[in-house]
Amino acid sequence: MLAICAIALLGITYMHQTPVLETNQAIEEAKKHLVTPPEECQASFPKVTEQVFPWELKRVELVERKGFWSELMNERKWEITMEYEGRQATVVINAYTGEFIEIYGPLN
Repeated sequence: MLAICAIALLGITYMHQTPVLETNQAIEEAKKHLVTPPEECQASFPKVTEQVFPWELKRVELVERKGFWSELMNERKWEITMEYEGRQATVVINAYTGEFIEIYGPLN
């Protein structure tokens, strides 16, 4: 029983200290998600080409995820707000893997 508790404690400690993506990596991941959004978002977001210039960064923020388990495990997410072609969108990605969470924001 003591061995199981020790292994669980080591696992929790490792997950608590997982390194996050660097800011530049997070921005590149956010651009990829805007260019090729997941299927559930494609209908609501206009097509964006990768050659859009300029990609103006409005806000890049590393935020704690909400919820008991997320706070216990120190989970974080990147919220990256970009403006392009007169539109503004915030892309939310997992801070550790770069996986898509959501896209939101006013699209003028």
